[in-house]
Amino acid sequence: MKIGLRGGHSPNCKGAMGIIDEQAEVRKIYHALKTILESAGHIVIDCNSDARYATAELKEGTDKANAAGCDVYMSIHMNAASNPAAGGTEIFLYDTCNLMMNQTAGNICNKFAQAGFANRGVKFSTGYHDLSASAMPAMIVETLFCTSVEDTGRYFRIGVDRIAQVIAEGFTGKAIGAPDIPILNTCKGEITMVCFYRITDLDKDKIYYFDGHHSYPLMHPDERKVLNEIYKANNGKDIPEFFWTSKAPWFARLKGALDETASNFFVR
Repeated sequence: MKIGLRGGHSPNCKGAMGIIDEQAEVRKIYHALKTILESAGHIVIDCNSDARYATAELKEGTDKANAAGCDVYMSIHMNAASNPAAGGTEIFLYDTCNLMMNQTAGNICNKFAQAGFANRGVKFSTGYHDLSASAMPAMIVETLFCTSVEDTGRYFRIGVDRIAQVIAEGFTGKAIGAPDIPILNTCKGEITMVCFYRITDLDKDKIYYFDGHHSYPLMHPDERKVLNEIYKANNGKDIPEFFWTSKAPWFARLKGALDETASNFFVR
């Protein structure tokens, strides 16, 4: 099968910014999913875009899928909501006419539910460009809510490869790729609260390191590199990185949760 695959949005035209950056994370999922699907014998057409405007990046994606004569078009996204309790997985189709697409979308939702995400089900809309402008059957996979502490926590615990495997197995209806990646962390190191974060509207290039107790501003790119290399050697994966803003100051809530200081906190 020839699959047009897209990690939603563009590095130059971002999607939702919650606890994590939707566009950055779905592009990671795209690369992992592409590898799994190709290893299973499918042809994957890169329908990503680096355009600077939403209309341009959307059109580039469907244009690539249409030009390649894809059998199916899949656009990977993350949801967002003002309610931090909102979470789970849902998939949008154009309408109910294609039984195969309905079954496939339901399978993917069920696979996410087995991985611990709430099943929000299959929904239908004629208003999304990915669904209306594609010449082939298409789906928008809203993997999780990037504004949900529960969803993003589970995402980091099970990892990008597991999310990609969930989508691939739901899409094909069979076990695919490597053996099931366990939900729980079974790497060599301990599960920790370590992370990098940035406050994008104040200084998007400034990186902070949180060691589970305190935050430290990093002064050189190599500091981030060496911290990540040590962590990865012990835990088998990269240190998670968060992109926050002062309008939703999760960095302040983090500090407040640890030492009950004032919420208007900026690391110096």
